[in-house]
Amino acid sequence: MSFTWRELLIGLIVALAFYATELLVFMGASRKKVRFDRGEIEALREEISALRSHLAAMQKEVDRMREEAETPAPYAQAIRMVRQGLGPAEIAAACDISKGEAELIASLHRGKS
Repeated sequence: MSFTWRELLIGLIVALAFYATELLVFMGASRKKVRFDRGEIEALREEISALRSHLAAMQKEVDRMREEAETPAPYAQAIRMVRQGLGPAEIAAACDISKGEAELIASLHRGKS
C-alpha cells in the first residue's frame, strides 16, 4: 500500500488539528478561575495586615540588635537602661561612664523603644 505526498500531507494536517484541539481542551480545563467569597478575601487581607505589622516589629528588633552589636558594651548597656526608663545618674553609676555621657545617651535614645 503506497501513499501519495498529497495523502500524507492531508493525514499530517488532520493529526496536527486533532493534537491542537486536544491541547486547547486541556489548557481550557486547567484555566478554571478560582473564586473567593468576600469573607475569604477579607480574612486574607487581615492576615496580610497582621503579617505586615509582625514584619515591621521584627525589623525594628533587628535594627535594635544591629545597633547594639555595633555599640561598645557599656554604651549598649546604657541604651538598654535608658529604654527601661532609668535616669542618667543611675546609668552612669551602673555602666561606669560619666554623667554627661549618660545624659547624652539618654537624650539620644529616649523614646526609641
